[in-house]
Amino acid sequence: MKTEKNILVLTDFSQNARSAEEYALQLAIKVHGNLILYNAYPTPAHMRISGNVVWPHDTPISLELQSISNLEARAGELRNELNLIKSDSYKPTISHLGDAGTLAHKLNDVASKNNIWLVIMGTKGEGFANTLIFGSNVFKVLKNINHPVLIIPQNADLKELRKIAYATDLRSPDLLIIEWLNELSEMLQAELLVTHISSDTLSNQENDLSEKLTEGIHQDKISKIHIRSFQGQNIKDSLHEITEQMNIDILAMMHRKYGFFDGLFHASTSHKMVKHTKIPILIFPDAE
Repeated sequence: MKTEKNILVLTDFSQNARSAEEYALQLAIKVHGNLILYNAYPTPAHMRISGNVVWPHDTPISLELQSISNLEARAGELRNELNLIKSDSYKPTISHLGDAGTLAHKLNDVASKNNIWLVIMGTKGEGFANTLIFGSNVFKVLKNINHPVLIIPQNADLKELRKIAYATDLRSPDLLIIEWLNELSEMLQAELLVTHISSDTLSNQENDLSEKLTEGIHQDKISKIHIRSFQGQNIKDSLHEITEQMNIDILAMMHRKYGFFDGLFHASTSHKMVKHTKIPILIFPDAE
């Protein structure tokens, strides 16, 4: 299924955000997509008092101008990098947007209006407006977003990407996600692995869904895909084990609101996993 590949890159202009921007640029070239840099800057109602910042001197107008200036500068730097790439490569358009307010409340509206295919963000911010995007708000984004989110650890390199894994709990066939990932893997010339993690032996329901998933994959003629099952009581440890043993370059999963994966997306657990991951994590919203 061919769709317009508009990629929304969340930035707070920190080094971690820069890593996400660089990765997004490489991805846009490979999938023939376009980049939109996005920054949410605070309003007085959302400002936090800090010992190092005197917020009353930062008026909404000055924060908006600072955001625009930083966005224009970063977009210009990415365009300069693009100009250094060989001429026969696809050259994505690079634009930018800024909004006043909290990211979690703005993001779905921005993504819908701009026909976003994928949202990309870094793991943690340390620069301008860092409390708004890359701290605990990463989990607010995952909780509220209606689009896939790719979380990039610092220094991740798309050039070496060879294998994508989708971890499923087999609560549903997940075919739409697998079709999305199959298109991505074909564009990147990467292998796609579908893995099932169970806390116990497969139940009858899980076996039925596994058979339906396999049948659906064959009916859709999805190529270069492998299905494997793993057993483990600790979901976070199991996912880390899979990524290391199978040399996974992107780990994908659905953000389940209930069930086996539910604990993974509690802030205390997912913060540790996202903070310490060495590979990008691709999160799909719960379809239920």
